[in-house]
Amino acid sequence: MPIDSKVSVGKREKKEYPPLPETIYQVELLDVTAHQNATYQTRNKPKEEQEIETILNFQFTLLAGTQNGEALRGRNVWANFVPAYLYIGKNGKNALYRIVEALLGRDLTLEEEGGGIDEKFLNSLISKQCRIFTKHKKSGNSVYNNIESYAVIDAQLPSLTDE
Repeated sequence: MPIDSKVSVGKREKKEYPPLPETIYQVELLDVTAHQNATYQTRNKPKEEQEIETILNFQFTLLAGTQNGEALRGRNVWANFVPAYLYIGKNGKNALYRIVEALLGRDLTLEEEGGGIDEKFLNSLISKQCRIFTKHKKSGNSVYNNIESYAVIDAQLPSLTDE
């Protein structure tokens, strides 16, 4: 079907974003998606020999902060999580536990833990707020932001999804 109105697509130069300063930011969960990928151990094998796993991708948007005089509100930070299940190991709760509990502002109940986390539960977390602590990670000549930890918010900030 042809486009009914006039459409013009302009060209822009790629915008570079310097790494965020290492600090604590209040964020809003803008989106959470799941995709299937070959496991790290089998990714180089032929397609029929690969083992597939679900990877959860959390997109957080900063609600406040400045860097070199520019507002950081609206900048995004992502967290990928593999494997996609809850567990408590020798280092405590895994990242999925910590993300969910920070967004809920409380510990999961036994019923929630026992019932597991499904797409409806994850989607209900969209637009909720938490705090993250970012740390720089170097890879070659590039520096990336890594989310080190998650925490409950003290007070709600104006939501981006409401805008």
